[in-house]
Amino acid sequence: MLDSPGSYDPLRGPRRAQGANPYDFRQTEKFTADQNRFLNKLSVSFAENVVTQMAPLLQVRFNMELLRFQLRAYSNYLNNLPDPSPMLVFRLDGESQAFLDFDFDLTFAIFEKLMGGRGLPPREDARGYLTDLERAILRRPLSRILAAYGAAWKEFKPVEPQWESLELNPNAVYLYPPGETMVVSAFQVDLGQTKGIVNAVVPFRYLKASIPKSSYDEFVLTKSGTNLGAGGTNPMASVTPIFATKIGGAKVPVSMALGRAELLFRDLLTIEVGDTIRLDTEIREPLRIKVNGRTKFRGFPGVKEGKLAARVSQVLEEGDEEYDE
Repeated sequence: MLDSPGSYDPLRGPRRAQGANPYDFRQTEKFTADQNRFLNKLSVSFAENVVTQMAPLLQVRFNMELLRFQLRAYSNYLNNLPDPSPMLVFRLDGESQAFLDFDFDLTFAIFEKLMGGRGLPPREDARGYLTDLERAILRRPLSRILAAYGAAWKEFKPVEPQWESLELNPNAVYLYPPGETMVVSAFQVDLGQTKGIVNAVVPFRYLKASIPKSSYDEFVLTKSGTNLGAGGTNPMASVTPIFATKIGGAKVPVSMALGRAELLFRDLLTIEVGDTIRLDTEIREPLRIKVNGRTKFRGFPGVKEGKLAARVSQVLEEGDEEYDE
């Protein structure tokens, strides 16, 4: 949903209508469908991490859910933030900076709960700023939220966001040129009886460069699959991604057959402890490796980490004499 003069921003509630910039329909930046799925996964992981961090700290019902994400021009977004707006400015890596902005009522409720209260928003006649002491106390929970954002990136790349400042005046935060495209991920937070919005605002170009270039299905398959094929290829690559994701975690029995022998029935009846049965396998001949009772490989026995092991020397193809025996 786009902003219009004098309206409410759907991400936040009442904003300043004066001085709002019109949306630039000429901007060509956009994500592909797969990149949108990656961004959704990143955002959902962030929300889950925040709940894990904050619920034990505040000892209250705490929930955080992704509402939406959208592209906004940097100045357009800042111009529509109310004053005051708590903004946690942090550095991602290199020259890239980003920020998390919070509803003031939600920030106050977090502080109030830390001080032993019920986590309620401020009264309507209460002051609209934070003292230095309140900022210092809020650093602990907000640092946890920042760490949760870094943890959400772990599947894609190592990111360790560094705290830079906690600002209240949006007009004092000059991170990018006015026309810089930002990705705004909006989250609904429920803290006891208090509800509020948290927005993660990150440069489009940073996300575009950091999100994996592969398709989302390939990425999920790579994470869940096992590299068993020769030359580092994944034998599941030709399997339908959705089906492969479901069967990738299934367990199948694998065994190694030492060999075979044929005995007369009368000899079988007279076998005793200590007798030797000669098998049909030569000493240097690879043994059959069976998967679910069917021969799929040949290999040699050995020991690894104190356990018997099998080293695969040949992958049998369909049509081989021993295949499926």
